[in-house]
Amino acid sequence: MTQRNERKYDTSCLDRESPCLENLSSQDTLSPARTHFKPEIPNLRFNSGIIYATAKAVEYLKQGIGQSRRSYKKSMGRVPYIHSYETLTRYVGIFNNFKDTVLIPEGANKIHKISTNHIDIHFKNLLDKNCSEKTIASNASALNKFFYAFGRYDLVRYTNSLRPLWKSLSAAPLKTKPFTNPEKVIKTMRSPYREGAIIQYLTGARVSDIRKVYEWVKENPESEIIFIRKSKGGRNRTINYSERPVALALVKNAVLKLDMHYGSRIDWLLYMKEYTTEVRNAAKKCGEIYSGTHAFRVNYANERYIQLSKEDDNFTEREKVILSIITEELGHSRIPMARYYIHSQR
Repeated sequence: MTQRNERKYDTSCLDRESPCLENLSSQDTLSPARTHFKPEIPNLRFNSGIIYATAKAVEYLKQGIGQSRRSYKKSMGRVPYIHSYETLTRYVGIFNNFKDTVLIPEGANKIHKISTNHIDIHFKNLLDKNCSEKTIASNASALNKFFYAFGRYDLVRYTNSLRPLWKSLSAAPLKTKPFTNPEKVIKTMRSPYREGAIIQYLTGARVSDIRKVYEWVKENPESEIIFIRKSKGGRNRTINYSERPVALALVKNAVLKLDMHYGSRIDWLLYMKEYTTEVRNAAKKCGEIYSGTHAFRVNYANERYIQLSKEDDNFTEREKVILSIITEELGHSRIPMARYYIHSQR
């Protein structure tokens, strides 16, 4: 019988004299006064229902998809929207979990009824499950996106004040690991999710970029490159397949099968959610360690590293060129990120 981690959620930081709350007013921590209510969503009211407000927040936050985060950061000092489908899907899932497991059971069915106590309960639940630092950070960021949209800036400040505490109590982060047999995982998956995995595995795409690969291939069926417009951080990606015709053919075939299955009417948010579940289940069936769909991206980087390193005997001098190619194909701007992905091959 495994021994459960007995770490306790120390609520001493919630004491009014605690330094982490020194910038919060009594109104912030004791009651959400109407003076704090300045919603970014038009027509949202102080007593709007939480289900209605959540739906409106999703529509509001998705305005940033396909746009650069940097431009908003520069002009507004912060990023009000969400800028990728992958992040949107993850954040909506996090907030829905918060709503369904904490707010609704606790009777907080209106915006003004959300309290700091609900936030405490949510993060205590996460810490009791030994969630990683990354999971804690994602949950804090997701909740804050919705709190900002609701106009509950008091809750944003409260969440930010306790981030250091939650981080210190969380489990050490795990590095994303590639699948030991990605082809087997893909074969275990059902269609049409298998096709998404093929695209991700053979292009190194993020989950949110599967749609962009699909759209590019449909619009440019004869092209020997795959162009992914405005990936994470607003960066464009160009992947050349002139020397990898088999891989390109497999990607195009996956796009064709997706098109045949859905008839050009794909609910991408739903697809990505179901796709993630399918990858997790397939990995479990194959006895793989599941660290996210990002594993296919790591597989791509590792296999490209091996492929490119065989092209030149003078490997030491060529390594930087190889890393630069992989960095570009993955949509990053720094070579150390490529080294992070292909660490297991070096």
